[in-house]
Amino acid sequence: MPQNNAMPKGLSFTTHHDLPVEIHDNLRAYVSELSEVVEEKSDDYSTPPHALQLPADAHIMEEVAIAAKRYSSPHLKYVLVIGIGGSYLGTKAVYDALVGGEYGGSAQRTKLLFLETFSPQALENVNRILATEVHSSNELLINLISKSGTTTEPIANFQLLYGDLSKRFSDIATRVVCTTDVGSALWIEGARLGFGLLSVPTHVGGRYSVFSSVGLFPLLLAGVDVDGFREGGKDMLQAVLSLDEKKNYAVRSAQEMFSALSLGCSMFNIFHFNPELESLGKWERQLIAESIGKEKDLSGKVVYAGITPIVSIGSSDLHSMVQLYLGGPRDKFTMFVRAEVPTDPRIDPRGVCGTLVEGTTGKTSSEIMEAILSGVMHAYEKHHLPFSEARLPEISNYSIGLYMEWRMATVIYLAKLMNVNAFDQPNVEDYKKKTRELLLAH
Repeated sequence: MPQNNAMPKGLSFTTHHDLPVEIHDNLRAYVSELSEVVEEKSDDYSTPPHALQLPADAHIMEEVAIAAKRYSSPHLKYVLVIGIGGSYLGTKAVYDALVGGEYGGSAQRTKLLFLETFSPQALENVNRILATEVHSSNELLINLISKSGTTTEPIANFQLLYGDLSKRFSDIATRVVCTTDVGSALWIEGARLGFGLLSVPTHVGGRYSVFSSVGLFPLLLAGVDVDGFREGGKDMLQAVLSLDEKKNYAVRSAQEMFSALSLGCSMFNIFHFNPELESLGKWERQLIAESIGKEKDLSGKVVYAGITPIVSIGSSDLHSMVQLYLGGPRDKFTMFVRAEVPTDPRIDPRGVCGTLVEGTTGKTSSEIMEAILSGVMHAYEKHHLPFSEARLPEISNYSIGLYMEWRMATVIYLAKLMNVNAFDQPNVEDYKKKTRELLLAH
């Protein structure tokens, strides 16, 4: 039976399945433990779970605001964010949702450009934009983000880009800010070269870092209301630490995902019905994959645990993937995510092609999308497929902050149920180590 619970300020979560979702005793104890840990407010973030307190950290916000004021100006056209994985996915999720990616923002607004994967074509595209539109160094800021300071792709991208820009601007070093661990190799080299420096709390992993300087600094420079974003995270923090089952939606969602996994649903389908939230889905995909996909459990036993997250976009993927979802293997648990759109166009009943699709004339785009989503959920119910539904009151700074804090807490609780470490990623080093060996050998 569907069960609906209102989240802080309008965000809701509805269950559409018969999966068991009672709170396990060990999870209830962990909620209490996590609450005590987070409420201790460690300024040095001495344990990884302290990442949940980032939205409420006034000191980090102050540090970011001072840096943003130093580098911001009416002339600043582009902030180039160079990073990979958790160093950029959260920032891009917020930016694409609120500003609109490459098509969003006014001509007068400072825009974010992202250089993530190591690709000659991507680098050429960025260089083309900078060559055409940036004529002085104060029109550009480079934010190089690497928590360890030694990640191959962002450092290599930066080296190539910096080499080209240094030929155009003799003072380009003054237009670089490195976001990294204090004392990392990048921190030391950045200080030597005169780059600006922003710290990342040592025990905060990249996928949990969007409320730190990693996300807040470039977003603030781009004119995003980070106070509203943080407010959403702070409000959700109170809910995800509650022992009240009706309020703790992170616990509920974790229970659902764990129950679905236990019944053979090894895939979690994040189905966004607002295309501008696609990057938010990709951020959550990394959050789940790196946090839950583990070769060994907490006791060191080899378990090969994991849930494979996939991202779908409505309504385009209804015409590419839904046949598989409805008729294929019963190995997926779906969460539909939909945000209300306050203003949208209405189809003129007297306009062209008015007779081609019955029922569309006179409707707004939101009304049409709502009918499509309702039709999809009806089909899922008909096929007895488990799913849940998350509703955001709107796409806003506050609601995106609310959502991201919710999903981070959900994954932490899910890891507890699966008896794996939510905060490490030991197998990622397997390819990084070999990559370094190959680069040194040639």
